[in-house]
Amino acid sequence: MPNGRDPDLAARALALAVFLLGIGLMLLVFVWAAKLFNELGVGKEVALQTNPSDRTPLAEWGIRWLIRVALLFVLGYIASLIAARGANFYLSTRAHQGRKGEQ
Repeated sequence: MPNGRDPDLAARALALAVFLLGIGLMLLVFVWAAKLFNELGVGKEVALQTNPSDRTPLAEWGIRWLIRVALLFVLGYIASLIAARGANFYLSTRAHQGRKGEQ
């Protein structure tokens, strides 16, 4: 190493950063999900306070809720993929380091 930098150390740091980003995104999705489910009852009560013969607010509320749940699912899935990619990247740097040590 002529310049004194360790490329394996940089790769491991990047892998750890990607993993932590994925974990942080999953925590954010969990907070959003908790907020959504805490608002669940409040939104339904507001929608039902209108004229009982008019079911449009309830239908709109239900559609908005389903869209939000679907988006939370997609965001959680993407966050878990990012965390898994970071973990795999980190493990591959360790495997590369082990092979380099055998030489």
